[in-house]
Formats: sequence, structure tokens, C-alpha cells
Amino acid sequence: MPGTEEIQISQEQVRKNKAKVLAKINQQGIMSQGFRLVNVKDYQQKLQALKQKVENFDYMNDANKQQDQVILDIMTQKEKIHNYLDESSSQKLGSGNLDFGSRNQVANATLKKKQLFMMFMETVEAQEALREFAVKVASVCNGTLKQPPGAYLGVKDFHGALDKITNRKRHYDIGDLKDAARMTIVFENMDDMIVAKAMIILTKEFIELKHHQSAMKDRYGTSQGDNAKFNCGATDAGYKDIKFFLKMANGHIGELQLNTKNMMVAKKNGHIIYDILRDGGNLDKAFTITNTEVLAKISRNMSEKWFNFMNTRVPKARDDLMAVQQLVDRLRANLGRGQNSLQVSLEEITILSRVSLYIYEQGDNARALLE
Repeated sequence: MPGTEEIQISQEQVRKNKAKVLAKINQQGIMSQGFRLVNVKDYQQKLQALKQKVENFDYMNDANKQQDQVILDIMTQKEKIHNYLDESSSQKLGSGNLDFGSRNQVANATLKKKQLFMMFMETVEAQEALREFAVKVASVCNGTLKQPPGAYLGVKDFHGALDKITNRKRHYDIGDLKDAARMTIVFENMDDMIVAKAMIILTKEFIELKHHQSAMKDRYGTSQGDNAKFNCGATDAGYKDIKFFLKMANGHIGELQLNTKNMMVAKKNGHIIYDILRDGGNLDKAFTITNTEVLAKISRNMSEKWFNFMNTRVPKARDDLMAVQQLVDRLRANLGRGQNSLQVSLEEITILSRVSLYIYEQGDNARALLE
């Protein structure tokens, strides 16, 4: 063809790239939902079915209807793709001046939204099975089942799932998303939780994945013998739980968390700090939060009630609370002026990280947050 240039690709490049692609397709060596190829005909049929459902179905559950509408909007409104690109690629897409990197990012987000859409009903089915599994464990081991809020028995929100594998963890493949079906069982004490863990270890749902190092994460370090390999420390924020990945009957992987009531109170009050620091990358320099969802969470959750809780239940944090209050006050002032941003200094990163550790230290302290 006149005017075209033939690009020479070395055999070494072919060998390396072929190995990478085959590794993604052959997922036997890693714990994954699998690599999804999107059949155009199947995709169009499912999208049309969703449109008809949203228009005609008599929903008994408003959350389900809202979730289906969100999915339909993301899949059909072209401008929604900007939510899953970094700022630079979003601007280049808007101007029509895409370079190689931004073009790849758009293609990556477009493929992942289609893959997630095709997988969504499997996730819902797995959520139902995981809920039934968790009810059985909780009933035997004196636990209380905590179903996440939202549609379809608490399945991970479609936008949140897509955001995770595009913005927060852009290197993830669709198969790496293993917390879309999720449940939590809460126990009054450690003893009951450890009994539940021992019971789950014997189930086929766990046995199918147990050869993977990451099939369980025991952040309390209670596992022994051959299972000691699953022991790991608390997160950088100080949070602990026992987390299982379980293979449900339809082949989908679900996440089941076990925890104590005391640590769940810590999580409820400490998670807002995680939301703040998550935007900071390596946390080695000041950063600015512009995500409106995060800014709203800070303003709403770091309320007078939160500060009272911290003063009374987390005494080690008292000396740092004035600096945290100043951070919140600054955000509210910005919002009042129509500025949807919050700069977090290096000193504030240190303070927030320290407060988080204090919260979860109390969470690991018997019933310190419950009395």
C-alpha cells in the first residue's frame, strides 16, 4: 500500500510478547477470575437486554434498579469514559490529540468496562452463593453476617469495581478483581473467629484455591502448621482481619472476611483516613485530593461525633486531633468557596498515618472500643 511504512519486529520481541499474552490467557498458575475475550454478538445482545430491563422491568428493589441504570449509563454514554482515565489522558481525549500512552489508556478502560459488564451477572450469582456459605459458617460459630450495602445483595458497585481496575490499579486485568462478590462475618471474640477459620479451611471452596499463597491472609497470625504460610502482618494502616478467597460453584472467586466486633468499630472510624491517604501514592510528598467523592466523605465522616469518639476511645491520638481538625476545617472552607480540592502536607500525612495506627491498635485491644 503506497505511503505506508513496514515496521520490523524482532523475533525477540515476538517471543517476549507472546509469552506475556499466553501467561494472561493461561491463568492456572495464579489465582484469577480468568482472562476474558469479549464476543461482540454476545455483548450487543446483553447490552440490549439490559436496556429493555431498565425500561420495562418492574423492580422490587430500588438499589438494583439504580445499579442497572448506572451500568447502562457507563456502557452507553461516551463521556463516562473520562471517569476511568488519568487527568492527562482525559484532556487529550477531549481535545482529540491522543498520543500512544493515552490511546492505550482509553483502549484499556474500554476493554475493561466491557469485560466487567459481561462478568457482572456471574458476580451476582457468586454473591448469592457466598452469602449462603457465610450464613452457614456464622450460624455454627456464633458469628453475625454483615452484608455490604448496595444492589444485588451487596455486590461491589459497578463504577467502584471499574474505578479500581482502571484508576487505582490500572495494571490489573479483569481476572485480578476478586472482591466484587464479598461478605463479612463478625464475632464477639477471637476464639469464635478462629473456630470459623478452621471450619472454612476444610471446605471445598477454599481447598480449590489453597495452593495459592494469597488464598487466605491471616493478619492476626493465628494459623499454624502447614497453614502458617498464610500468616501476615497488619496493613500499613494497622488494620487486621482474616481474609479468605473462595471459589464458588460457578467458578467465580468471592472474598469472605472474618473479624471481631471491636476491630470492625476501628475500621468504621479509621477508614476515612485510608480514603484520604489512598490518593497520596507513595506518601513521600505533599499531594492534592480532587476526587469529589473523597472530599465529600471527609467532610461528612470527620464530624463532631468522630472527633468525640477519637477523644474518648483512642487516647493516644488526642495530641494529633487538633491538626486533623484544622485539615477538615480547611477543606470545608475550600468547599464553601467552590474549590473542590484539599492539599495534604507531608506533616499531615505523618499525623494521619499515626492516628490510623492508634485507632487499629485499639481495635486489636479486646473490647476497648465497645465499652
